[in-house]
Amino acid sequence: MRILLLDEDKATYEVLNEVAQLSGSEIIHITSMEEAKEFVKQNTDIDGIVAEQRLKGRPTWEIINYMKDEHLKLIPFIILSEKLTPDEREFYEHLGVAAILEKPFNPLEVFTEILEHLKETKGEEYIKERLEEEEVDKNALSKIVEKLISFLKSLFKRK
Repeated sequence: MRILLLDEDKATYEVLNEVAQLSGSEIIHITSMEEAKEFVKQNTDIDGIVAEQRLKGRPTWEIINYMKDEHLKLIPFIILSEKLTPDEREFYEHLGVAAILEKPFNPLEVFTEILEHLKETKGEEYIKERLEEEEVDKNALSKIVEKLISFLKSLFKRK
């Protein structure tokens, strides 16, 4: 799977990327709206977009306007943010985002939301084709768990 991450936080990228590697997936980390719009226009093989509310001061929901093409509108768009007001949640729900998740977050939940959405819109066979099964040793899993714990601790320290 190819997942576009629109977030300035490098730690978010690192945690999602660690989990992505378990399934042979790829996280494309973009930190500017112009680059994100260009990427979405030129790449039709994106399986999900995960976005913070703002990217360098610009609302990331702008990218939804670029997703109106037939091949892009089935891509799940997930908001991943630290603080959301009830009005913001309602706004994103009205836009039709696949999920709204708050930081600190469980990276597996991000992948689960994307997979569930893709299963509903594109079918189970599509998911099987996009995921590469890999043999994962226990040391790799242990390192990922350690990084997840470290990441979650760092999020709590920020508040």
